[in-house]
Amino acid sequence: MNCGDLKMGQVLHCEKCGFELEVVKECGDVSCATDTCCSGNVMCCGEPMKLK
Repeated sequence: MNCGDLKMGQVLHCEKCGFELEVVKECGDVSCATDTCCSGNVMCCGEPMKLK
């Protein structure tokens, strides 16, 4: 799941350690159009984080 796909209020979690990230502000179309978004998976413990 990359940053450009995340919506406000969604929570990513790490299945290994339980760490969680909540989206409090979407990156929006403007920053993604200029390639400033992350372009790969959000990682923790060497694995992609998943939506909770």
